[in-house]
Amino acid sequence: MAQVDVTARLAKLETEVQELSAVQDLLLRLMSTTRPLARLIEQYGATETKEKALFDLLDELVERVQGPETDRPTLGYLQMRLATIFPDIGRDPEFVQLLIDTLRVERPAYRALHTHPIEQQRLV
Repeated sequence: MAQVDVTARLAKLETEVQELSAVQDLLLRLMSTTRPLARLIEQYGATETKEKALFDLLDELVERVQGPETDRPTLGYLQMRLATIFPDIGRDPEFVQLLIDTLRVERPAYRALHTHPIEQQRLV
């Protein structure tokens, strides 16, 4: 009898996790329509040129994350490239971490960057 209860509870929990995951995916899609990354860098005074440069960098990083392991970007590489785009804040650990965290709710393609080892090398 105890085994039946555990099995039933486990099945119910798995169903609830799937439902929560579906809701989370929907919320992430809705949030991405607000362009959170563009709004973030706008708060730091980014121009259209800097915004384009950042999105070009992120597109490059997405390709590299999906490529050979030896070509995958490191946190140091990301900081170096951000410093060329945003000289005043590109190496600021809080800004870089906020940018990485924002990738989770940005375009679906950029979510891979959030879970990539770059994110695992948290700055703060």
